Amino acid sequence: MFPIFQRHAAPGTLLMFTGGPSHGEALGVFEGETLYHASLDPQEYIDQLTDHDFELLEHIVEDAECGGQTVWLGRRLP
Repeated sequence: MFPIFQRHAAPGTLLMFTGGPSHGEALGVFEGETLYHASLDPQEYIDQLTDHDFELLEHIVEDAECGGQTVWLGRRLP
C-alpha cells in the first residue's frame, strides 16, 4: 500500500491510517461478514513510511479517543 500512497500523495499530503499495536493477524466480523486484519510491526511501518518519502508525525498506540485503534499520522516529504 505504501508505493500507492507515494504515487498519489503530493508533497505535504497528510496520511492517516490505523494498524494493530504489533505484528499479527486476526479475524473479525463486519455486517455479518468475516473480516481479515493484519498488521506490521511498528518498526516496519516506520521503515515503510521512510522508504516511501513520508515523515512520521504521530503514532498513538490503542488511542482511547479513537475506539482503541492504533493510529499513524505521516506527511509526504517535498
